[in-house]
Amino acid sequence: MSDAAGAFDVLAESLGGEDLSQGKLFGHRCLKVVGKAFLVDFDGDLVFKLGRDAMAPLFEAHADLAGFDPSGKGRPMKDWLQAPSDDSDHFQIWEEQVRDFARKTA
Repeated sequence: MSDAAGAFDVLAESLGGEDLSQGKLFGHRCLKVVGKAFLVDFDGDLVFKLGRDAMAPLFEAHADLAGFDPSGKGRPMKDWLQAPSDDSDHFQIWEEQVRDFARKTA
């Protein structure tokens, strides 16, 4: 199991709730709230739907973060942040933001 898969499982358990479900996004496992994806285990990284306002300061503080660009064509999806699994110290910090943003936008 990759670090991202383990972190995904930990976050899935800690975020649990009856409105939460697991599914697929671009063929990768994801967590959904009310049917809307907000966390994806993507190629060894975790991808969080945080919102653009929350992402700007994170990009400044962490050089290894990127916008989520699943197509690889230089067009990152708005509101989505891709973090390498070795950033797992920060995953718990973002957990609350992820849940709140997902529920607001669902």
